[in-house]
Amino acid sequence: MTCDEETIVQSLRALHDLSKAVNSTLDINLVEDMLLHKTSQLMRSTRVLILLLNDKTKSLNIHNALGFEPSELMVHQFENIRPFEHCIVHKGSVITIDEVLSPADTGVRQICPQLFEMIFAPLEIQGKAYGLLGVMGSKKNFSRIDLEIFCSIGSQAAVAMENAGLYEKMHTTFLHTAEALAEAISSRDPYTGGHTRRVRTYALQLAEKLGMNSAEKNTLRLAAILHDVGKIGIDDAILRKVEQLTAEEKHTMSNHPRIGARILGYVEEMKAVIPGVLHHHEWFNGKGYPDGLAADKIPLQARIIAIADAFDALTTDRPYRRASTVSEALDIMAGESGIHFDPELLLIFRALQTAVNS
Repeated sequence: MTCDEETIVQSLRALHDLSKAVNSTLDINLVEDMLLHKTSQLMRSTRVLILLLNDKTKSLNIHNALGFEPSELMVHQFENIRPFEHCIVHKGSVITIDEVLSPADTGVRQICPQLFEMIFAPLEIQGKAYGLLGVMGSKKNFSRIDLEIFCSIGSQAAVAMENAGLYEKMHTTFLHTAEALAEAISSRDPYTGGHTRRVRTYALQLAEKLGMNSAEKNTLRLAAILHDVGKIGIDDAILRKVEQLTAEEKHTMSNHPRIGARILGYVEEMKAVIPGVLHHHEWFNGKGYPDGLAADKIPLQARIIAIADAFDALTTDRPYRRASTVSEALDIMAGESGIHFDPELLLIFRALQTAVNS
């Protein structure tokens, strides 16, 4: 194998590795992080930039970067940029920032001189410019094969970013739909308006403090949104009752976690959400329902939702009592530490709410 052939083989392997990496996740932040680091590795450049094109305003915005200090990128948006579709037409063609900036942007060189020491390849989707991918160096520092690889990276990157972005939009739309459904169900009880949204917010605040990863937070978010979905199977006469429930009515109401879990069980993608929905009324001492689980036998997402759910209930006006203040609610819950609530989680939650409301 000749030296050129070896270079091509290595380049193909590297591109394949990049393709696998950026398409292994639909998390837009992970996609971009992988893209920046793989581009840095393939192009032997310690500095990489992603600039995105705003078609309406004809501007380029610095979207993400690797290897730059904040002080080196004082300008984040470039107005009235020149078209760079010719890079797409002429495959393997790269440009400098000089070729893109408007002649009026004369001050950029003084503020961000590093940009003028870079080359850029188009982020391209089906022949349309999406933005630019930049690495440090001039054209003469790279072989023809290097430049072809660089432009191929740009094309792959654009598609991966677009797919991840579309997935994120779809996921957000789904969450909003689920939340609207949950609010429609909870609105049958006139005293719980906004309950779903608040429980989700409190649960995610606690998740953030616990250092949960993105996937765990997404599952918790959905479990918090849908924790009371089983109330769809509870009679309005019980849900809307102003007086205290009878023992029989309490038993009926206690079925809502199982109803919710059964409903979600019909949707394969909801399996990870079921533990939070099914067990959010378990007590830390094992005297809750539906299964009498105790301590860490109760799934973490359920223990979190239990705290968020109770805090919102205490700080919301109900027909049989006025809303407690944040301080009063936290004191009441502290009295149930180790009984109803996970004591460690409750301490963290108390500190969070005290800080937020101080």
